[in-house]
Amino acid sequence: MLLTLVIGSEVGFFVLLLAGLVVRYLVKMPRTGAVLLALSPLGYVAVLIAGAIDLARGGTSDIAHVFGAIVIGIVAVSGRHHLHAMDGWVRRKLAKEPKPRLYGAEFARKQRTDFYRRTGEWAVVVVLLAGGYALAGFDVLRGGALLAGIGFWTVVLVVDFIWSFSYTVFPRAVKTDSIRG
Repeated sequence: MLLTLVIGSEVGFFVLLLAGLVVRYLVKMPRTGAVLLALSPLGYVAVLIAGAIDLARGGTSDIAHVFGAIVIGIVAVSGRHHLHAMDGWVRRKLAKEPKPRLYGAEFARKQRTDFYRRTGEWAVVVVLLAGGYALAGFDVLRGGALLAGIGFWTVVLVVDFIWSFSYTVFPRAVKTDSIRG
């Protein structure tokens, strides 16, 4: 049931996101589009409440609880950033403008900034999963998936750290077009 709610929230998020962008740019109603974009993450509140109620009533945690916490953490910390990035992408596509490419120190700085944002996501996810574990009565049998989720998300953050900071050590080189001539 919770997995269905998580999937439904994801579908609802993307439907409202697309509707907001279409209304904003194709229908030329920017305020209405902004309202639809602002409503897009509301489904995750239902996921948070349903997951908490399930665990408090004696339910056993599973992948749906972990996935729900991860999605909520990402949306809570980076949702606005992702909406702005998507909005900019659509605006550039409609104006047929190329995306400015970053190289060297600028790209490395952006990667580090993105990593810091994902560290915030990690912190929110860990708090949610730990809170779920507390709601499960600190019972390893009922909350084991939540503990595994903390371990999994920590490994993801460590890999992300290595990836993001590798650009500081090995900067992204400017690509030259050897076909021109």
